[in-house]
Amino acid sequence: MLLSILIVNYNGKRFLEECLASVRQYVRCEHEVIIVDNASADDSVEYIRNNFPEVKLIASPVNTGFTGGNNLAARAATGDLLLLLNNDTLILSDIQAAVDRFQQADVGAAGVHLCYADRRNQASVGYEHTPARMLLSWSGLSGVKALPTVFRSLETAPDFYQRDHNDVAWVSGAFLLTRRVLWEELGGLDERYFMYVEDVDYCRRVRSRGYRIAYLADVHVLHYEGAGKPWIGEAALMRTMNSYTLYLGKYYARPAAWFTKRSLGLLMLARASAYALRCLTKSSTVLQEKRAAYRRAGLFLLQSGPAAR
Repeated sequence: MLLSILIVNYNGKRFLEECLASVRQYVRCEHEVIIVDNASADDSVEYIRNNFPEVKLIASPVNTGFTGGNNLAARAATGDLLLLLNNDTLILSDIQAAVDRFQQADVGAAGVHLCYADRRNQASVGYEHTPARMLLSWSGLSGVKALPTVFRSLETAPDFYQRDHNDVAWVSGAFLLTRRVLWEELGGLDERYFMYVEDVDYCRRVRSRGYRIAYLADVHVLHYEGAGKPWIGEAALMRTMNSYTLYLGKYYARPAAWFTKRSLGLLMLARASAYALRCLTKSSTVLQEKRAAYRRAGLFLLQSGPAAR
């Protein structure tokens, strides 16, 4: 078995038919599909069993998150390569070029060209998550093109995504291809991250072993990120801030981690205040939700203890 495709599903029944049909169409090498269902309440398990008997289905009784679900799927995998594939994706072209890239012995992980449903480019390659970048990327200035890249956590230049790159810091976990042997050496994804930043962390550990992270421009995958929601939501924001805390604790000295958390907390509270002011002149449920969410995130970052190593 050459390729094991790992899909974590949580209440994503509406995406599965399209996602799995695209796998059938565009994955032409020998492969297996393993789906871990994270205790969905939308009949996903029965739907998969009845419509995709070729899928190796693992029904988890609890929601183990993106990290736990992929680790569970990987333990059942037999392929030389593992492909982490989001359930809300649609493969648009043959992925063989990505698989073939692993003929180069120093490639440890690879990502591909992601796009939104309207075919706009989706930024999916990122910079190292330094304390300065964590702070400045949330300053509200990340969209100013004249500013240096330290104000961004993601590469946003359109022309970057039009050509291959052989050595990037990290690629999105929505489509992340890696070696199973390397995955096992690294212990898979760090399950302290429920979701968010786990791909950054994994790619950092891959690079620490002397491997490169590759990006392939000509393999195209649609990713319904956010599914058209007006914003990510409070739960996603809190998980992101928790993941930042974990990442800082793992890779940076305590003073730097402490300063970054506190400063980021103040930034979150500043955003909450800005949304509160906007609520005075505009009635909006989304603005109210953002005000409350950023306030909660700010207090969490200011009040939480030292980041754990």
